[in-house]
Amino acid sequence: MSDLENKKVFLIASSTPKEIEALENLIKNHFQNATIFTATDGVEALFKSENVTPHVVFLDTNLQKLSAFDLTEKILHRKERIAVVLSTEPFEPERFVDQVVTGQVQFLERPLKEGALVKAFTRALNWISYVENSHYHLRFLAANEILIRQGDKGDFIYLVKSGKLKAYREEQGQEVLLGHIQAGEFVGEMSYINGEARSAFVMSVTDCELIEIPSSYFDVVLFSKPAWSKALVKTLSQRLKNSNEEKTVKVE
Repeated sequence: MSDLENKKVFLIASSTPKEIEALENLIKNHFQNATIFTATDGVEALFKSENVTPHVVFLDTNLQKLSAFDLTEKILHRKERIAVVLSTEPFEPERFVDQVVTGQVQFLERPLKEGALVKAFTRALNWISYVENSHYHLRFLAANEILIRQGDKGDFIYLVKSGKLKAYREEQGQEVLLGHIQAGEFVGEMSYINGEARSAFVMSVTDCELIEIPSSYFDVVLFSKPAWSKALVKTLSQRLKNSNEEKTVKVE
């Protein structure tokens, strides 16, 4: 897993001081353990990115001295794993097509909106976190994002590091709330245990940070992480308690 668990390094490069301040506040409000560097032109941004490698770079395409597109080209040629969010008007989807598909590069149209920014930064961090052949990696969600869909195959199990999610079913077009999942709990473990498809939807209520574990590695990970094994036992015990309480209420 990448070092995102301990710190998340952002570089904001914008020609507008007010925009820099707003983005700093947004990042601090939505992402834990964030370190933020800022720059007001492309040359300064390049210098800072070479001295402290950022995970995510936000670039205003009106940057002077070195354009945001030239700076992005330089970043993409580096060996480090860096994601770029470009704020531009008009939208230019023909640039960096391959990187846009993977999520390494994203374009945001102006005027910038908080929800779109949070989702873009979340997707960028997910791209950073994913490392092939890793037994687990971090998964980031903005509020109101679907993590699990009812009926899907259970390929992953998740341990919630921070945030809150809800589980629900859809019955006759209505949402039936099953409960909430808090930090320290597993989610998606029942599909792994019973070998069946997902029995419910799971959606983030707040910004969330989770550990995503492929089902094929779950036994290996639990064996190597005793604390996670205890968290699984605690989660299953709570699920059983909730189920028994629901049955008691119905009987009464």
